[in-house]
Amino acid sequence: MGTILLATDGSEYARQAAERAIELAEERGATLHVICVVDQRRFGDPALSSSELATIYAEDHAAVCVGEVTAMAEAHDVRVEGDTRHGIPHEVIREYADEIDAELIVVGEHGSHEEHFSGVGRKVLEASDRDVRVIEAEEQETEGE
Repeated sequence: MGTILLATDGSEYARQAAERAIELAEERGATLHVICVVDQRRFGDPALSSSELATIYAEDHAAVCVGEVTAMAEAHDVRVEGDTRHGIPHEVIREYADEIDAELIVVGEHGSHEEHFSGVGRKVLEASDRDVRVIEAEEQETEGE
């Protein structure tokens, strides 16, 4: 048994990545960890300010994204754990992968973040010593180590 980390943001590309990550977890008998990062560069921590509602919305959106993937994985009898965190997405993804000792990190080609997941995926791919798959549109994969 292994561990697969899926980074999601709720976009269509992230949904394709989720489907592929679930398939891989099912094939390998792996636990799927799902994370959605609230980008601290766009949404700071909640505070009494005009951006508080935007931050709360981003946190709620992150929880919904993780919940959707969790439900998809559970429908396939895949063990799944979900989390949301604040930070810079590519950094948090790498840190979380280290924390759970992920054998594989899966991200979608593009996302809804200002910095598209292709940028996040590329940065994770370049900086990680783990297997990283950026799931491109139409289910093609970019692999790296």
